[in-house]
Amino acid sequence: MRGETPQRPLPLGCKRPACRYLNPVITAPAAPTHTPAPIAVFDPGWLFLLAGLALLGATVLIPAADELSEVRLQRDRALVLEAHRVARISRYDDYLAALNREEPSLIMALAESQLNQIPQGRQPIIEQPQPLVGAPSGSASASVFAGLEPAPPTLPERVKTGSLLERWTTNDDTRPWLIAGGALCLLIGLLPKQR
Repeated sequence: MRGETPQRPLPLGCKRPACRYLNPVITAPAAPTHTPAPIAVFDPGWLFLLAGLALLGATVLIPAADELSEVRLQRDRALVLEAHRVARISRYDDYLAALNREEPSLIMALAESQLNQIPQGRQPIIEQPQPLVGAPSGSASASVFAGLEPAPPTLPERVKTGSLLERWTTNDDTRPWLIAGGALCLLIGLLPKQR
């Protein structure tokens, strides 16, 4: 019986001829497994992972938001200055148009201020002239351009929050340390759980 394989008993419930060649594995009944409490299942690595992601995100996003607010401030200032220049040009255009139309009130005002001539039948209004800077007292500006200028523009100012995280993330000395700390927290968070 050298060429023949020994006959084994068939496993229970197997009626096929191929089952006679199988080696049945007898297993013991499974012992009841103890399920740990939910707090024991929680992996503290998630906390490090989330803290590392938050720190790296803040290190990248806060300086970008800071630069964006600086650029928006410059844009707002440029818009205010542009509106001031447009108002100034509009006033000068109106003045030039009045000169071209030779409006009598403007011609008389120019003759009074520029040529010191008063029309017949009028008396000068005596008022204290505004002295020029560095000019002898009693002299006033004969320029008509001061009345044409619009009010000076008020430029918007930047308001910083000044939080500690903002100072750390925008400072070139502390920013690499924050990146390294965030990367270390990510590394600790990605380590496998101890068994």
